[in-house]
Amino acid sequence: MALRATPTIAVCLAAGAAAGLALARPADSVPAASANPPAAGAGLDAEAQPNVSTSSTGAITIEGFDFSGTAAAAPGSEIVVTNRDGAAHTLTASDGAFDTGSLGQDATASIVMPTTPGTYEYICSIHPSMSAAITVG
Repeated sequence: MALRATPTIAVCLAAGAAAGLALARPADSVPAASANPPAAGAGLDAEAQPNVSTSSTGAITIEGFDFSGTAAAAPGSEIVVTNRDGAAHTLTASDGAFDTGSLGQDATASIVMPTTPGTYEYICSIHPSMSAAITVG
């Protein structure tokens, strides 16, 4: 079974890498181990190359109507947000600095941290009782 590079796969890979998780693949697509693994994106043409930031510093998971994960990030860094709940959620900065939009179950989105250091409070705009904060600095 051949795997195609798609934006969804790229986001999932980035989320897994940010969370330090190994992602499983079907047994028939696992290549033999190599002493010289291919460079990231090898074998993809320029148009299929996903635009994944190398400055990704963390991940936030929404589960059990709660936020968990990265509590501090570098200015301008990327955070991958994953919704593990059955209900749709958002991760929306109280001051509008970032917003994932509505995420269904198992959906992911990336947000970019502001370049101005500080503590940024965020909520789920669908369930405002869900709140947390991230410190940029």
